[in-house]
Amino acid sequence: MAVNQASDSGPRPGYLSVRLDPGGVSVSYLSSLLRVLQAALREVARDNEQTRRHFDSKQQPVLMVGGVRAGDGLTLDLTFADSLDSSALEALSSHTFNAFLDKLGEYVRKLPQPGLWGGAARRPPLWQLETDLARRMDQVYVELRRIPKVTVSYQDRAIEVEGDRMEIV
Repeated sequence: MAVNQASDSGPRPGYLSVRLDPGGVSVSYLSSLLRVLQAALREVARDNEQTRRHFDSKQQPVLMVGGVRAGDGLTLDLTFADSLDSSALEALSSHTFNAFLDKLGEYVRKLPQPGLWGGAARRPPLWQLETDLARRMDQVYVELRRIPKVTVSYQDRAIEVEGDRMEIV
């Protein structure tokens, strides 16, 4: 897979884009973010009646990096693909990515605010969260905050995290 050096022009249609702004990001942080993001996306897909059937079979879909763009930052474009022939599973990706942004947005909106001007605070420890999906959203939130500035976007929706500041667009 080649890296496209063109400037970022926003999310690629049909892909969940993870954009890291320029700056030092440790390989360990990036690796951890991708692992947690994959687990969360699979959990969201299993939690949805429209997408659950894809994960009930022995040949489960795989989350693939469908493109890498460099320019003013680094953007990874993710999509679900068939595990046998690597063909894109557009409907699964669309339903899952939209539901993921919904669930992450709901999670963040429920977080307590530490003060009038402060960002969202962490929720109680993982063992106090009600569902596996809530625990996954907490893990994603923690990983996103570890990277200096990251934007997760799909179609015309985005969640941007910069330290304690989070913006849902």
